[in-house]
Amino acid sequence: NIDSKESKLFLTNEFTLNLEVAEILKPGNLFIAVWNSSVAFNDFNNKDVNAKANIFIGFKERVGLGIFKKTFKLPKGVYLISVYLDSNFNNKLDYNFLGIPKEQYGFSNNEIGNLRKPKFNEGSFELINDSSLKIRLRSIL
Repeated sequence: NIDSKESKLFLTNEFTLNLEVAEILKPGNLFIAVWNSSVAFNDFNNKDVNAKANIFIGFKERVGLGIFKKTFKLPKGVYLISVYLDSNFNNKLDYNFLGIPKEQYGFSNNEIGNLRKPKFNEGSFELINDSSLKIRLRSIL
């Protein structure tokens, strides 16, 4: 006989993710994208608006300095979370002439490639129970 808590877990297969985004240096709009597909993430180009349809879940939150926290539910699976801070409120991540981000950004596992975004397998994590995840925003410039 399965108790109600186990039964609910078995039926929904959803878990709580407590996300913390730290080291926010300026106020702005924080864009959070939850990816569940390596193909969608690895092929994603921030400049291609149509590619944003491949994001599993997306959030836009107005934030101040310091830390931002958000809790949400996700089904069991493998995910990568990408975050960027739009500090000039133009709804995009700005780059310099070399293609380097001018605004803060981060990825799950705090994975940052050598002047490139990480591949899905480098920044992804497996969600198999209620979890917490901390992403530290980075800035190259």
